Amino acid sequence: MTAAATAKSDGGSPGTRSAFWILASLGVIASAVAWVWYGFAQYEAQTEEPKARSAGTTMAGFAEAIGGVPLVLAHLIGLILLLVLGWWSYGRRGIALAIVAVIVASAVGIIVAQIIWGGELFHLGIDNDTFIP
Repeated sequence: MTAAATAKSDGGSPGTRSAFWILASLGVIASAVAWVWYGFAQYEAQTEEPKARSAGTTMAGFAEAIGGVPLVLAHLIGLILLLVLGWWSYGRRGIALAIVAVIVASAVGIIVAQIIWGGELFHLGIDNDTFIP
């Protein structure tokens, strides 16, 4: 079977397949940025919590709004774009490729964020009492 026949039977052109893999690659960078930003929001909430308490308020919800929402949106937008491109490029197989690409990108993003935050990414937050500002 020729390459053209294979592309035609899978439903996608080489251009859409290239776009899929370029977007998947950029998703790794976007995921790393989103996870590091999430860690930054948690760190900010943690370091500002003592000041907030002394002012009679709290930082509860700050990290979820400033870090968690963008993290979820990055994953959803990436997944939707990859699902569409995956379907155009590879048909049904593209759906699985899109899901795997998002999972891999997120895993790489978590690893990068863990390295940057010294392994404390999931320990940061207002309930962490080990940080002394």
